[in-house]
Amino acid sequence: MKLHLTLTLVFIASLSFAQSRENIQKVRDKQLKVQNQNKDLDFKRMEEELKVTGKDSGPFTYGIFPYPIYDSIQKGGFKGVGTLGNFFGLKLQNKRIVYTSFVENNWNALNSHKVKNKDRVFFTILVLTDFIDDKEYTSSKMNIVSRNFPDVIGQGFVKTSNNRIDFSAFTTLEKEDFAIVNMKLYHLKYGNIILIAPQKDGSLRSMQISNTTDLTSETLKTYVDQLIQQPETVNFFINEKTI
Repeated sequence: MKLHLTLTLVFIASLSFAQSRENIQKVRDKQLKVQNQNKDLDFKRMEEELKVTGKDSGPFTYGIFPYPIYDSIQKGGFKGVGTLGNFFGLKLQNKRIVYTSFVENNWNALNSHKVKNKDRVFFTILVLTDFIDDKEYTSSKMNIVSRNFPDVIGQGFVKTSNNRIDFSAFTTLEKEDFAIVNMKLYHLKYGNIILIAPQKDGSLRSMQISNTTDLTSETLKTYVDQLIQQPETVNFFINEKTI
C-alpha cells in the first residue's frame, strides 16, 4: 500500500513537472514571436517612460525599450512584483545593516512551479554601512522591473562613507536565478541571501546563505531580525577589519 502511494505521488509530480515545462516552452515561443511585432508592443508605456528622468537606482542605465504587452505573451499572466527592505538600517551593536529584497508574486499557473505561496523573495542582500543619508535619501536605492515578463530583474546600491555596493539580481520563468554584486557573481540556487561586509582597507567580504524554505513578504522581516543576531553573522559584520 505504501509503495503504491509513493509511486502514485512520483507519477503526479512527474506529470506536473512535464506540464510545467510544456507551458514554459509555449510562453517562450510566444515571447519570441511578439518581440518585434508593433501591434504587440507597448509604445504608450515607452513614451511615458521617456518623459521620466533621474532613474539612477543601480549599476545599470535604465534603457527605454518598447516591451511586449504582457497579455500578448500570456493573457492575465502578470500579477505583480515588489521590493522590501530597510533604508535606515537595522542596529547591530553600534553599526547599521541595510537590506533590500526582491519579490515576485504568485502568477497562478504561470509560475506556480516556483512560487508556492502568495509571493517569493528571490533575492536578499544585507550590507554593513557607516553612512545613512536621512536628509536627501541618497545612501541607498532599489528598483525592480517587470518589463522582461515573464522574467524579473531588480537592481540597487548601498553607499558607505567611501564606497558603493552595486547589485542586481534576476529570476527567470525557469527559476534560473543569479545576482551580481560589484562584479561578483552568485548562483542563487545555492543561496539567495547575500551578506556584504566592507573592510577598512577598501576590499569587501561576502557570505552566501542558503535558506531551507523560500522566504515570503510575511516571513522576511522576522528571518532577517533573527539572522543578524546569529553568532556567525555578528562575527562576520563586527570585527576589527570591518568599517
